[in-house]
Amino acid sequence: MKRLFVFLLILGIYLNRSYAYFYNFLSQHSLVAPTHEETMIVGSSPRLQTIKYIALGDSLTAGVGVSDYKNSLAFTVAENLSLKNNVELINFARSGYTTKDVLENQLTEVISENPNVITLLIGVNDLHNLKSLQEFENNYVQIINSLKKTNAKIYLLSIPYLGSKKIVYFPYNLILDFRTKQFNNVIKKISFDYKIEFIDLYSLKKSSDFYSEDQFHPGENGYKEWVRMINVN
Repeated sequence: MKRLFVFLLILGIYLNRSYAYFYNFLSQHSLVAPTHEETMIVGSSPRLQTIKYIALGDSLTAGVGVSDYKNSLAFTVAENLSLKNNVELINFARSGYTTKDVLENQLTEVISENPNVITLLIGVNDLHNLKSLQEFENNYVQIINSLKKTNAKIYLLSIPYLGSKKIVYFPYNLILDFRTKQFNNVIKKISFDYKIEFIDLYSLKKSSDFYSEDQFHPGENGYKEWVRMINVN
């Protein structure tokens, strides 16, 4: 009985310290999105028409993890689009945003802008804030119903597994992975139901230099690896 008590005590201390270490590390290496204009033109050919691209999401779309905004997810996607059209990029993404924040703060303006292309990468903060799958699904469906009021081509990006082995220890790596899969199943189902393109960032095999210094957000190479999977047009 005494051995069991000691084992459980040690296990409890390990779990507590491992959980605290993850969030303490992120706090100590707090990163911010690079300075940028919310709206900018990418491409300037007088022979090409200009399309409007709106990027929605959280820190991953805002560009946290890179020092130059031109290496961010949204800008690089806009650059790819600019091979065929000039692009008016509007990045509404904000660090810390959840599906509820997108619902409450962004959709009215998105609809009024009537964009041609929309990317949505949201859910990481819902997951870490322990939101239920049902709440996440309800919010996500409402977001899609609003975005469908535009004439935009919509791309739904899956939630990537984030957190290197340096900061996410066993068993939290397994729990985080399991929860990420659950949330992605919701997004994938919604994409199927609404006939919207689904881009699976989760399946990406990360390179050794994927992460930024906080070991959570992608760095420049990490975002490049994502963009290679995002074929927007």
